[in-house]
Amino acid sequence: MNKLKLVLSFVFFSIPLLLLSECKSTEAIPSRPDENPVERMHMNDVNVQSLVFYNKSKADYKLLLDKNEISVALFLLKKGEEIPLHFHKVNKAVYIYEGKLNTLSKNKLTELSKGDSMFIPARTVSKLSNSTKEVAKVLFFFPTGYFKDLEFSSPSADIQDTQGNQIQILKEKDLPWENWAGKLPLNALPTPLAWKTIIDNDSMVMGITKIDPGHDVDSHFHKPTQIVIFSDGEGKTHIAKGEYKEIVKDSYIYPPSYSMHHSINTNKTKPLMEVYFFPTGPFEKIKYLGKGEKYW
Repeated sequence: MNKLKLVLSFVFFSIPLLLLSECKSTEAIPSRPDENPVERMHMNDVNVQSLVFYNKSKADYKLLLDKNEISVALFLLKKGEEIPLHFHKVNKAVYIYEGKLNTLSKNKLTELSKGDSMFIPARTVSKLSNSTKEVAKVLFFFPTGYFKDLEFSSPSADIQDTQGNQIQILKEKDLPWENWAGKLPLNALPTPLAWKTIIDNDSMVMGITKIDPGHDVDSHFHKPTQIVIFSDGEGKTHIAKGEYKEIVKDSYIYPPSYSMHHSINTNKTKPLMEVYFFPTGPFEKIKYLGKGEKYW
């Protein structure tokens, strides 16, 4: 009899917990975008700071975005400056925004140029150095925050990959263009709206988008936040409730979760170019909602 009571008690207590767990795992998808405004900024409006590394060297940077779930820094490396050998406890993406840099990969120095990227797994040692006369600008994307907690740690004895063997170097020219219909052949000309997915894994998605004159990225919203950096061209982007504001080279936006965003190329001759980063992945699991719909 006692055993029966014990079984019944377990069943009665377990069912509500299971139902609660099921409700949490099937979160309702909104039918309309959230009204929280898209944050619009420009690199010129961000203060330059200096980061001192463990070996007392330092580098200037601009902290473009610093949220709980995403942090993005733009480092400005002058001739002879470097980000020394270091590792992070989280995965990161690195994108050469302007100029050229040398990096350690598979125990040798490799030159990176504008548009080249790296995916660097957690606890993998890497470094970047500038041997040219021009200032090199390099973006660091982290799928977590805050930047103050993301230490550029000195390589230690327990780090297995001290030679950058796990670093993935990715070049835009080696990747195919894509559109809503799928991937294009590798050397095919891009459609008026096209993008390249450069990094795509469980922790992040990073890529570039090209929007030809007279075209746009269909209005949409999704659960993950992201940063979109306008690397060239000019246009306008949706902020909130039908209001659009100007974007130019080095503008960038942060759409909060489920906020509608929509960017349009307003230049008559030049494409509008974007660098985008999601602090989650893979891309196939990011649900684009309300694509092309007008809500205001």
